[in-house]
Amino acid sequence: MGLNIIACVKSVVNNMMPGSNRSSSENMELNPFDRPAIEMALSLIKEHQGTLTVLSMGPKPATFGLYQAIAMGAGRGILICDPALKESDTYVTAKVLGKALQKLQPFDLVLFGTRSSDSDTGHVGPQTAQMLNLPFVGNIHSLTINKMEKKQASECRPVANCAVTSWTIKSQNVESWTVERKADGYIETFDVQGCAAFTVNSAFGGADFTSLHGIETAFASNNIEFWNNLTLGLKSDETGLIASPTKIVAWNKEKRSKKCLFIDGSPEQKAEQLAQKLSEAGFVG
Repeated sequence: MGLNIIACVKSVVNNMMPGSNRSSSENMELNPFDRPAIEMALSLIKEHQGTLTVLSMGPKPATFGLYQAIAMGAGRGILICDPALKESDTYVTAKVLGKALQKLQPFDLVLFGTRSSDSDTGHVGPQTAQMLNLPFVGNIHSLTINKMEKKQASECRPVANCAVTSWTIKSQNVESWTVERKADGYIETFDVQGCAAFTVNSAFGGADFTSLHGIETAFASNNIEFWNNLTLGLKSDETGLIASPTKIVAWNKEKRSKKCLFIDGSPEQKAEQLAQKLSEAGFVG
């Protein structure tokens, strides 16, 4: 049967005109930090067989990011698109993705990028894993399967005393994974049991190349589905700004003042003046 892997991805705006907040298919692309997650999934499928589904939430122009993922090798794309989702924070985004993942089970693995190039929070991966009660390790650069074991269809049961509806999902094919990540000058190695979720560090892969044939296949295929709140059994007041515990109250461009000071004189004089300037600024004692 092979692995069933889901990569949660995001389309980001790559070139917003000043004074505009409109997204379009011309200015949206796949979040670059999601590419390593897709590459890791594809490498596992190449070795063990299986399927990769890319799951995303966003406006209709976000479809272009899914086309990019399919051109890389994903077999199926799903875009959760609903006006009621507008201005959802990371908590609501994770809740929506969690609902979609429940609908997509059974699966063996969920992968995320470490962050997005726009909001840059790094919240959605761990939040989604928490809502699904999945074991989670962040910022991994290596993933291998310890042992594959054919099991019956994934079991899913509610977990009591959770702030949100939470579930335990069991892998259909994998008994355990070994993952590695770098932290504080060390390489940490984890053994993770069953169905799990990970965020993938940009050090993995680096697949910026997509073939023309892959692009043609992506746009010629009919492999993208569109879901909405109704598909997931969510009410309009359960998503979007109204349901978001965190709200952006201001978004101002940072003002920076930079000065360049050119030092003249001989090399010895330049070195002396530079040392003096650094000492005055408190950079050297």
